[in-house]
Amino acid sequence: MIAESAYFRAMQRGFNGGNSLDDWLVAEREVSRLLPSPQQQKQERAAYDKLREGVTKVLAEARDTVNAETLKQAFERATTELKKTGEYTAETVSKITATLRKDMTSAAMKMGPKWEAFSEKSSDLFEVWRDRGSVFLGRAADAVADWLRQAGTKLEQQVYQAGEMVHSGTFECIGCGERVVLRTPAHLPPCAKCHKVEFRRM
Repeated sequence: MIAESAYFRAMQRGFNGGNSLDDWLVAEREVSRLLPSPQQQKQERAAYDKLREGVTKVLAEARDTVNAETLKQAFERATTELKKTGEYTAETVSKITATLRKDMTSAAMKMGPKWEAFSEKSSDLFEVWRDRGSVFLGRAADAVADWLRQAGTKLEQQVYQAGEMVHSGTFECIGCGERVVLRTPAHLPPCAKCHKVEFRRM
């Protein structure tokens, strides 16, 4: 992250003048300011993985009946189990739950109102339902839409902030269109090109 940010700083002035060490130090301060401490990053990553695993487990248990309550219970049960461990602060649990809700909304958007584009690539958290059949998926799409309405979340492009713990994928900077590709779950860095901090999941 620091190397990319330092490179774009030099590029913006046409690689003329300036000092590469100064570029590096400025980039280092910028990245460090926006991202949690290494210890906090490690804790948030572990909590995020456990929460995703818990939500996925509850979704996998849903059989014939799926509705908005199914989604609500998935989050509530997984969040309760995470809190019970006593390993994470209330702030950490709140942050990663918010991000997971964004991921669920983003996945629903990719698949369309009736989930016509349901696939392993687009389904994300709903991948556990991939082999359930069109009738189940139709009900599931309606259930997710109802859950989002009840939760007060509109089915629209979700905005992610630098420093958020996110699942793997491609994110596009809202400021300049530069893309960040994360191969594994990680904290989203600021844009290396324009240094802005808001992204959309692609």
